Parts: sequence; structure tokens; C-alpha cells
Amino acid sequence: MDLRKLLYFVTIVEEGQITRAAKKLHMAQPPLSLQLKALEEELGVTLIRRNTKTIELTAAGRTCYHRAKEILNSVDGMMLEIKEQENGIAGNLSIGTVMSCVSYLPKAIQTFQQIYPRVTFQLWEGDSHRVEELLQTKTVDLGITRLPIESENLNIVNLNTEPLVAVQPNGWNAIQGSTIHIKELKHYPLMVLHGQGGKGLFEIFVESCQNFHFNPKIICESPDVAALLTLVDSAVGIAIVPKSAIELRPKGTLINAEITPLLKSETALVWPKDRRISKTAEHFSRVLIGSLS
Repeated sequence: MDLRKLLYFVTIVEEGQITRAAKKLHMAQPPLSLQLKALEEELGVTLIRRNTKTIELTAAGRTCYHRAKEILNSVDGMMLEIKEQENGIAGNLSIGTVMSCVSYLPKAIQTFQQIYPRVTFQLWEGDSHRVEELLQTKTVDLGITRLPIESENLNIVNLNTEPLVAVQPNGWNAIQGSTIHIKELKHYPLMVLHGQGGKGLFEIFVESCQNFHFNPKIICESPDVAALLTLVDSAVGIAIVPKSAIELRPKGTLINAEITPLLKSETALVWPKDRRISKTAEHFSRVLIGSLS
């Protein structure tokens, strides 16, 4: 069924006359009358009694009018929703992130929700290798990960560079100030953030220790920074993590110090080179970058 016929019929009913309806629709009266007749023939019923000067709906006409309004309103809503999604102001945005980068999201999501309240978020968590997989399989729109990354098929926008810190349990005395030299960690049990894939924080830390002629006493490695901080709470050892990771806990609850010589961790926003990202993802990228400046 042609939606135009339903629109013509609804307009006739609401205007009360074919003449006024034709004027509103910017068309001549005879073609509008023919469209009404065609709709009745298609449905096999009489919709309007024509023996009065004003519109008189039959029972079938009343049903058709209400159903036609529902259909036309549904189509209008569909078109609006599609336009909003195309413009990035409605829909769902999927983000893959490593746990140590979750602290970059709260401020950006809050700001974005104020601007685009009809956009919802779906978060996927894993190590850098997992985030790359989620992007390549189109499970997520954007990824927030630690560098370096293995894939050459990703656009990369650097978000931040931050130092590595040592986080010690309460009651330990390894940390005495705002910094700690890497050699001072030699005799302590260490827990280091370690994802899959290529050279990352784990390898950088171990190589730095070896440059000072010792092999670190690593008792635990994990891609889950929250798990490492939980082990710190239980006095299992000292965690080596990016500084922003401590924002996952209430301020002032973790004793930490930047490691010297300075060891850096880079965070990046990534997405596939061979795929155009949505308007929603474009808008969020700008908000995320702005929240870190």
C-alpha cells in the first residue's frame, strides 16, 4: 500500500473537506478524490459517505483513520530516529577498553550524556590484544588501549602519556616519597600489568630493571589492573601500573610513587583504517580528547 494514499486520507479526515485537504496538500481536488477512491478500492470498503457537505466516516473509515495515523506516526518516528543516529545524537556506542584506561571514561561519558542524552554506551573490557580483536570483528566502534599495538590497520590518536608507579600495601616502607628509584624495588615481591601481544609495559619494566643489573622478583602478572590493586590491598606485593590506574580507587587510599628513571605509558584511541566510524563515535572522540586537555 502506498503511504501517500494514507496521508491523503488522513488529511481529508482532519480537514473535514476534500477541498480544504487538497489546498493543504498543494494539489487539485479531482486527483485527491481519485486517490481516495483508489484507497477504498484497494481495501474493498467505503471509508467516507459522500452524501453530505462535510466528511462522514463509516465504521471502516474510523478504523482506517486511527490505523493510518499510527502508521504515519511510526514512519515519522523511524525517519527521525535514523536521522538522529546518522547525526550521532541517538543510538548505542560500543567501546572496548583495557581496564587500566577505564579512568579516562567517566568525565567524557558524563559530558557526552549532557549533550546527547539519547546515546547509550556498551563497554567491553580486555587487554590490548583483546581490544584489537573487538575492533576487527566490528564488535566495538572505538578502542582505548595502551601502546604499542601490533596491528598496522588501526588509526591511532594519542590521548595521554603517563608515568608508571609503584603501589605498595599499607604498612610497607618501600615508598618514602613521591618517587622511588627502580633499584629500590629489587628485593620486593612485584606484581606487573601484563597483556598479550607485543612489547608492552611488562617488557619495558623488566628491561629497565635489567639495565640496572637485576632481575625483578615478579610474583604475579595480569592484564587486570583491578586484580593487581586488590592483591596490594591484601599485602601480597607491590604493583607496577600506569599512574591513572590508581584513580580506580578512592583518592588517597593507595600509597604510590612514580618510578625513576621515568618509565612512560602511552594511551591511544584507536579504530580500523578500513572502516568509517559513525557520527556518534566521531562526536565522542572529540569529547574524550577535550576532557583530557
